[in-house]
Amino acid sequence: MSNNFDDLAKIALNEASSRKQNLSLGELENKLKELNETISKYPAPISKCDAQFNALLEQRESVTKEVTKLMQTQKEYGGPEGPEPTRYGDWEKKGIVSDF
Repeated sequence: MSNNFDDLAKIALNEASSRKQNLSLGELENKLKELNETISKYPAPISKCDAQFNALLEQRESVTKEVTKLMQTQKEYGGPEGPEPTRYGDWEKKGIVSDF
């Protein structure tokens, strides 16, 4: 019984971690969008002479790396949230269940 409970606890922790990563991914994508908008509105700098512009480019690069790392650790990009839908040998989409 204790072993079964430990397995369920691990599954629950994995699902919670997955949901937290999805939330973080959305936040990072919004931050990346804001940085790209700021950079696009920035006046044309003299190359390698504008510290603020270079800082924005570095920020964009670091956020892009974080997004890439999160997307690699996700189970499925844009997939269903919550428990794996095929865990009982059937598929559920929009409340309709089909066995396979």
